[in-house]
Amino acid sequence: MKLTLIRHIKTSAPEGMCYGQTDVALPEGYQTIHVQLAEQLKDEAFDALYASPLQRCALLANTIAAGRPVIFDDRLKELNFGDWENKMWKNIETLPEAAAFFDDYIHVPPPNGESFKAMTNRISQFMAELEANHSQQNVLIVAHGGPIRVIHGLAENLPLEDYFKREVPYGQISQLYY
Repeated sequence: MKLTLIRHIKTSAPEGMCYGQTDVALPEGYQTIHVQLAEQLKDEAFDALYASPLQRCALLANTIAAGRPVIFDDRLKELNFGDWENKMWKNIETLPEAAAFFDDYIHVPPPNGESFKAMTNRISQFMAELEANHSQQNVLIVAHGGPIRVIHGLAENLPLEDYFKREVPYGQISQLYY
């Protein structure tokens, strides 16, 4: 299966804000950037288009789809940071419970959130279904930095602790075979 992965563009959230599954707004003029990204993919014949339902991904996916159906899947959402959503990282880092998360984010979730392992499990389940349904097809996925890192990590058979070594800039398009 050929996969094209694209991360949403930079949001209008303040720099340093934790917003994993919060549906934050996009900056003014985002449509122009979305059209430019869609233009880069205009020659791709996608058999299926999937996206996180959060607007920062959904709006981009719909622009690229140009009227074709997009399948929105909650499993493509970013990590759920629970009680830390919409808080500044500089304030989170000083919380007593933050030390356990930063020491072992793979297994320890933020309060009322999910661990990286839990997110990896849901992405892994999504990818197994994707492979079963689209094994010889060309598929587009519009998602967040965390899920994209997981997809690459799974495809490359990396250990979990190496997934975050991959840079995934906003608006980056990558391709791989899964």
